[in-house]
Amino acid sequence: MLLPILSLLTGASVHRTVARAKRNGIFIALAVLFLLTAYALAVTAGAIWLAGIYGPVGAALFLAACALLIAIIALVAMSIINAREARRTRERRAALESLATVGLGLIRAQPLLTAGVLAAIVAANLVGSKRED
Repeated sequence: MLLPILSLLTGASVHRTVARAKRNGIFIALAVLFLLTAYALAVTAGAIWLAGIYGPVGAALFLAACALLIAIIALVAMSIINAREARRTRERRAALESLATVGLGLIRAQPLLTAGVLAAIVAANLVGSKRED
């Protein structure tokens, strides 16, 4: 009796979530399209304006240098973020290995305690699985 009601509620909820994601995806795609259009037009306007000051070749070189500088800054920022993330991953792994070493030491030092804990975990899983059936 309760299962059809829950499946109806979650099915409608999932349907609404999928519909919302599709709608948001369409609007984001439109926004990205118009942002890229605005960017292209701004670069074109800048090139025309700079061509009046430095000439067409100078304007093109200036815009190319600016684009190259922005790309280098983005790559440096990405490498800094990746290095920080790798360091944090190493620290987490080292902490986990340290914890595992302590756990293994405890298993060797207290085998009866370990056996009791494992028996309790197995018993809890068995009791829990009988309730779900």
